This record gives sequence, C-alpha cells and structure tokens, in this order.
Amino acid sequence: MTRIFIKYFLILNLFFLTACNNSRLDFQDYNFELKGYEWDKEAYKFKSSIKNKIALSEGNESAATEFSYIGDIESTLKYWDKEYSQTSSPTAKDRQLLATLEKREAISYITSQAAEKRLVIINEAHHVPQHRIFTAQLLDELKEAGYSHLGLETYFNIPITDSLLMVNKYPDLKTGIYSKEPQFGNLIRLAIEKGFTVFGYEAMGKSGKYREIEQAENIQKYMQKHPSDKFLIHCGYSHGYEGDLDNSWEQAMAERVGNLMETDPLTINQVIYSERSELKYENSVYQLTDLDESTVFLTSDGKSFGEYKYGGYFDIAVFHTRRRDNVRPNWMIYDQREVVEISFLEEEVNCPCLVLAYVVGEEIGSAIPYDVLHVEGKSAELVLDKEKYNIVVWSNVGKSIMARFDNS
Repeated sequence: MTRIFIKYFLILNLFFLTACNNSRLDFQDYNFELKGYEWDKEAYKFKSSIKNKIALSEGNESAATEFSYIGDIESTLKYWDKEYSQTSSPTAKDRQLLATLEKREAISYITSQAAEKRLVIINEAHHVPQHRIFTAQLLDELKEAGYSHLGLETYFNIPITDSLLMVNKYPDLKTGIYSKEPQFGNLIRLAIEKGFTVFGYEAMGKSGKYREIEQAENIQKYMQKHPSDKFLIHCGYSHGYEGDLDNSWEQAMAERVGNLMETDPLTINQVIYSERSELKYENSVYQLTDLDESTVFLTSDGKSFGEYKYGGYFDIAVFHTRRRDNVRPNWMIYDQREVVEISFLEEEVNCPCLVLAYVVGEEIGSAIPYDVLHVEGKSAELVLDKEKYNIVVWSNVGKSIMARFDNS
C-alpha cells in the first residue's frame, strides 16, 4: 500500500512540475512604445514619477488619478484624501436611521426603475475604477430593458471618433482621457461587444455653466437622431444632478438634457457612498455599512436614501463594497474574470515594472490594456477574462519583454 502511494505521489508530483514548466511564459525582448496623445507620451507612469513629479507639479488629485491607471488603488485613495479630506464619525442618529432603511441589491433595483425610462444618467469619480465596473455590470440588464446607446463624457463629440471606435471594436489611447484607465476601457469594450453604440458628448473647450449647456445639447442632438431608442449616459461627479443648483452652473447637464428632451432621466449617484483611504473620511452613514454587494437603501416611503448637494438631487444612491484585504480589489472579480499570477522571475529585467495585458488582436501600445499593474517584484496578479493576451513587462529603465498568454 505504501509503495503504491509513493508511486502515485511521485507521478502526481511529476505531473505538476511538468505542468508548471509547460505553463511558463516564453518572454521575448520587445520594443514597447505607448502611442497616445502627443501631450501624454507616458499614459501609464511609474510610481516614482507620480510621487516626485505629478504630485508636486499638478497636485494630489492628478496624482490620485494617475495611480488609478496603474492599478494602485491604495495610493489612489490616499492621495485623493490628501486633497479632499473631511473627517466624520457616525452618530446615534445615523445608526437609528440606517436601522430603518430597507436594503436592495443595486443592479436589479436600478433595472426595475429604468424599465419605463428612456434616459439613465450615472456618475463616477474619475479616480475610482469601481464605478466603471459597476456601470459595466449594468449593461446586460439595461440591454434587455431596451437600452442600446452609451454616451461618455471622457471624449469629445466628434462623429469620426465614434465611427472609428465602433469599427475597431476596442478603445485606444486616443479614444479619450479617463478612458485610458483599464476598467474604463473594459466598459467601452464590453458595451460594444453587447451591441451598444458608444458615442462621446464632451463639450469642446468649455467650462462651468457653458460646459453643462454644451454637453446637454450634444446629447440632445444625438438622441434626436434615434427617436425610438434608449440611452445610458456615464458622466463625472456632479454633472448627473437634477434640479436647480445654488452655484454658478445654475443647472447641471442632467437637468438640462432632461428639459431639452422633455423627459425625466433616471439619475444615479455612485460617488458619495464609496470607499476612502480611511473610514473617518467616509460619509458617516456609509461608515456603518459592511456590504457584500452594491446596495441601494430605501426609506419607508420607498425612495432611495441619499444626501444631496448644491440644492440638486438624484433618484438613486448606490452604496458600494470595500476592497477587503485582497491584493487586487474584490470588486474587480465578476462574470468570468479571475486573478492570474504572471511570473517573470527568470527574465533579465529589473523592477519596478509595469505589467500590461493586451487582448490579442488589439494593437499593443495603442489599445487600452485589459489590465495594468505596477509591481516592485518580478510577478503580477492580473485580473483577466477568458481571453488570449499579450503580456508586456516594462521596466522603469526602458527594458521591455513580451509573451503570449492564453487564459481562454
């Protein structure tokens, strides 16, 4: 019995060793170059550059956004809170209030409310990839409810850009600005795959009130070309507020486009109830939550609970999950996505490195990577779908290698 056990143990051990050797990626030297806007040659920056250049010259908000592009969510939140941090702690009133609220799973609740609407407007914080992932998770249900167009703030209202995106079927570094963040790129990629027509509506060179007006007019013109269709608009921060505002905007884009189209949009806010670097910086009611899924809380009269600002309002507030203790955030894992460890221990490349995963068939250096991660050591935990990828390892001294990886 012992001999048989040892025999099978050795065979099994040999199998695993062989499997590991066979799965080792065949990295080759590669001349890697990012092909984005002329003014943004380094679309993905190393941590040292963000800390020592961007944070000092452009500020902590810009640094936070740059960290989000390279998968460093911890630094993203810390740098954001260096710029925007107001502490609070839950009160007895907050605890009593939360106890009276009814929990509803966010995606199914939003879908039920969107069914009879023609226009859904959902916002994001530009440094929070989780918000793009949540919008991506809405696509299936909204498609079934008749939605077929996705409008994005991140790039301008240029029809040729829209057409090229729909022909290529993937976003590149010249698609927009915030869209170079991998989860934003995946939102666009997924929308096209599911049959949505993607369009840009950003105002050209406008700010303040006039930006809100032009954004709304761009959306109006697009909607008028498709009079029977339904539309999902993904915007930033306060552009999704309805009502009259007590600031210089007077009205945000959401209110203006609703008035122009004579329709009442369903407006969704993701920004208020999302994770910060420390609990004390979060909304006091949100601090009391520990959620396993994105959630909407309803009051006794059936309305979504949420705090407003500037005198404006929204229809639904989403309470998001926190990262837990995983190397990659738990909210990145959905559908068939999984954490895959990419190792390059035996390669002649010194780190820190950026590890970038490009979907096979999309142009390396031009397309938005499916995932990007800054690493100090010679391995990376990427979050990948069931696809084939070109994995690029790019060191901070310019050395780059590339290998094909099949995760299908």
